Amino acid sequence: AALREGYERFDPRAYLQNNYLPPRADFSSEEFVVPWKLRCLAETFASGEIHGRTLIDVGSGPTIYQLLSACDHFEEIVATDYLAVNREELGRWARGEPGTFDWSPFIQHVCKIEGRGEPWQEKQRRLRARLRRILPIDVHRPDPLGAPLRPPADAVLSAFCLEAVSPDRAAFARALAHVGSLLRPGGHALLLGALGESFYLAGAAR
Repeated sequence: AALREGYERFDPRAYLQNNYLPPRADFSSEEFVVPWKLRCLAETFASGEIHGRTLIDVGSGPTIYQLLSACDHFEEIVATDYLAVNREELGRWARGEPGTFDWSPFIQHVCKIEGRGEPWQEKQRRLRARLRRILPIDVHRPDPLGAPLRPPADAVLSAFCLEAVSPDRAAFARALAHVGSLLRPGGHALLLGALGESFYLAGAAR
């Protein structure tokens, strides 16, 4: 209940400003978290082992950086979030509406580290084309999407979500099992997370 109350005050714009603009969004060194996680994702998908028809991104928040390398390896990406304000922010970006957050420095950086010489606008276009569904999710329910996805996903990606919404280790383990139920047998689960943090800020939400 306390977690839900905190997230009711979540401000997507404040969250993006706090975490995805300088000085935190510093691409100059992989000592900083932003280029580190983009590199992790680029190398993971470059292996060629993780691909298929559908990727579900669990707890997307208002961000798309985690999907930039993934979009080359799946026909469809399903973004999900518990909060309607985050789903609305993602939808505005996917539709190319004016005034949304500028992800171009992230896209340009990913194109650079992938090293294929691709214009960043082409990757942006491809991600928008493949981001076909943005759905509500609750990882604390046994059926997180409310109804099974058919066919099940080939891969599930979750970045900085499960640990942030789980009050203890047991809740985290249950949430992970619930998310795993979205996968086909033999599918892949990719987790990026933070350990040792007790809070983060998104406007008035802590």
